[in-house]
Amino acid sequence: MPERIAPAPRAPGSRVIATALLAVLGATWFAAGAAAQRPAEDDWLHTIEPGDTLIGLRDRLMRPAADWRVVQRLNRVADPRRLMPGRTLRIPAALLREEAATAEVLHVHGEVWVQRAGAAREALAAAAPLRAGDIVGTGAQSSVSLRFVDGSRTQLGPDGRLVVERHVRLGAAAGGGERVETRVRLEAGPAEAHVPPPPPSPRGRPAPQRFEMRTPVVNLGVRGTDFRSRVDGERTWAEVLEGHVAAGTQALEAGQGTVATVAGVAPARPLLPAPDLAALPGRIERMPLQFALPPLEGAGAGARAWRVQVLAPGDVPRLVLESLFSEPRAAWTDDLPDGGYELRVRGRDADGIEGQAARHAFTLKARPEPPFLLRPRAGEKVLDEQVPFAWARNPQAASYRLQVAPSADFAAPSVQRDDLAGPEARVALPLGTHHWRVASVRANGDVGPWGDAQVLERVAQPPPPPPPAAPGSQRARAAGEGVAVNWAAAPLSGVSYQVQISRDAAFTDIVLDERTERTEALLARPDPGLYHVRVRTIGADGRAGAFGAPQEIEVPRSWWWLWLLPLLLLF
Repeated sequence: MPERIAPAPRAPGSRVIATALLAVLGATWFAAGAAAQRPAEDDWLHTIEPGDTLIGLRDRLMRPAADWRVVQRLNRVADPRRLMPGRTLRIPAALLREEAATAEVLHVHGEVWVQRAGAAREALAAAAPLRAGDIVGTGAQSSVSLRFVDGSRTQLGPDGRLVVERHVRLGAAAGGGERVETRVRLEAGPAEAHVPPPPPSPRGRPAPQRFEMRTPVVNLGVRGTDFRSRVDGERTWAEVLEGHVAAGTQALEAGQGTVATVAGVAPARPLLPAPDLAALPGRIERMPLQFALPPLEGAGAGARAWRVQVLAPGDVPRLVLESLFSEPRAAWTDDLPDGGYELRVRGRDADGIEGQAARHAFTLKARPEPPFLLRPRAGEKVLDEQVPFAWARNPQAASYRLQVAPSADFAAPSVQRDDLAGPEARVALPLGTHHWRVASVRANGDVGPWGDAQVLERVAQPPPPPPPAAPGSQRARAAGEGVAVNWAAAPLSGVSYQVQISRDAAFTDIVLDERTERTEALLARPDPGLYHVRVRTIGADGRAGAFGAPQEIEVPRSWWWLWLLPLLLLF
């Protein structure tokens, strides 16, 4: 009979060790299982529907080569053919099927172009599709707005260049709440991006949408935020308005900005505050467009310049003008149609980081333009009670409006004419100072702005020439030192006279031109010959009247006749 081998005796603590080992293994397994239950950031969350199986979900949502058993292990599914409806199934994003997405051009302004793979550059128009690989560029004072399938928007400003590197749907056939990944590369110019928060999943966890903006020196990771970026060579600026942005390893919260170079990303700093635009007008009636900006001190310490934008209204505002100004005045020579606009102004610090923007709504109403004014000329003194007004003809105008007022503010116009079909009018005005202006009116009744006002002065008629007197009372007579000419006094107080004596009737060869308060002038020892004389009255206000009719005097060759015969001056 064979010998039985007795079992070796157990060590005294072996049961305790075995128990401890099992406990450690169990804890490790439990920790691994718990870790498996914590959703990774890139996981797709699918709500199980009746009839779902792992193999069926692989065919619907995952890449053809994806291994559904990875999902089984990750979710600890016992039977891949029996899934509990209503439960959430985690699928790694790397397993999901990709579908190329198309971005949409919302609007373009100015010179905007696109270059597609293998094709020449062409003009880009609104509503055009953009796909991965397309390059978009803008010229001076030009802009383009893009919308991606998840609702994210990017607006590229003047002199910009942007590449759509990646734009895909993941798990697009999942029905409700797809994942979208978007990556663009900003190579030059300014861009503003709005990335809406993703919709929540059925369990309340946001769907993991992903938007990334790459630049030559730093990548900007974005989720649910509004931010600005600008690229100039090897420098990139980023400013966060809402949400948060990861600029490389530097986290930027709302109200913070930074600048990045090849040397690295600067620490986050607070954005300059928005300036006060309360003093700006709400209506602009002149082109070119210009605004007086508040002093740079209004944008906080460190402000060095103003970034000023003009946007046209709409569901998505359209950038139409953008410039940087170092002086407190914004002005553009570019033309803009009449309408409502929004002005955005923000300060820029010494490092180029731009602050919070102030917004100001205004209306541009500069058309039809007012006509050029012809007469009366600015500051002209008008004698006639019926004052003739005239202005240039505006081809856009079917009629004109005329206002005349005693004050420059036109608060109480003395004349209001809205029915002038032609470029002239005649209006009776009293003596005094008057301000006048004209506006153009289109055939449909659209009234343009008033032109700049001009001033005229309605004055009384100047004094007449000296009146005729009794025969023989006005004469030229011989005097020891020459020929004395005298005339009758004007019946006005405070007047003076201007007398001219000329050798010719056209008064181009004047030998005496004198202003005097007397009624006599002396032509000192003239040469013999025929002379022409005229006189006019100068009023107390300094205005001169018209010359009277010229008269003639004959100076004989023999001076002794002057002592014997008077030389009559017939008026």
